[in-house]
Amino acid sequence: MNRRRQTGAGRPSGAHASRSRPAKRSQASSRPSRRRSSDFAIVERTPNSLASPPRADTTSDLPGPFRVLIAVHRPRFRGRAERAAALIGWEVTSLLNKQDPVGQVAKPPRPPDILVISGDFGRQRDYAIFRAVQSWRNQGMRIVGLVDDCETPPEGYPDSSPERLCDVCLTPPYKMADLRTQFARLYEEMRGETAPPPRSAHLDTSEDIDTE
Repeated sequence: MNRRRQTGAGRPSGAHASRSRPAKRSQASSRPSRRRSSDFAIVERTPNSLASPPRADTTSDLPGPFRVLIAVHRPRFRGRAERAAALIGWEVTSLLNKQDPVGQVAKPPRPPDILVISGDFGRQRDYAIFRAVQSWRNQGMRIVGLVDDCETPPEGYPDSSPERLCDVCLTPPYKMADLRTQFARLYEEMRGETAPPPRSAHLDTSEDIDTE
């Protein structure tokens, strides 16, 4: 009977049981070390998150290319304005009579620097286009008007004389040299530096050919 009780118990004696308990505590004590190793791995990745942020775009504050929009009815005067504005680095857009200068001025991101417009462009009446683009003068746009009379306002609009609607008002003949002088002066006022040279010297050789 005693043998069956000893063999059937299947359990270690008190001495053996006391020896097995420290082993379990040693396994439990090893778990914090694994947590510390995982924590250490996270610490190793933190320098990447602390990397210096990308540099700010310092060029966003710089003005874009100098832009000239030409809306002149007669081809010979339009050509003179184009040649006068053909300077290095300038972006020049020339419109035909069926195109809308107001829509071109309103295009983002900003209006052109100079709008050259004739009093007869687009068959306008009473300088309607001149008045329609006045709000963009507050954003820095300059208007160069090519009209027959700078002082006389249209009938019904006593405050709309061309000299008041324009920053520069010119009467015919509109010579290329005169236009370039005005463009260069406006550029110096707006950008604070001397206007660039012409793109090509041969553009000045036929400045005043009166061909339609």
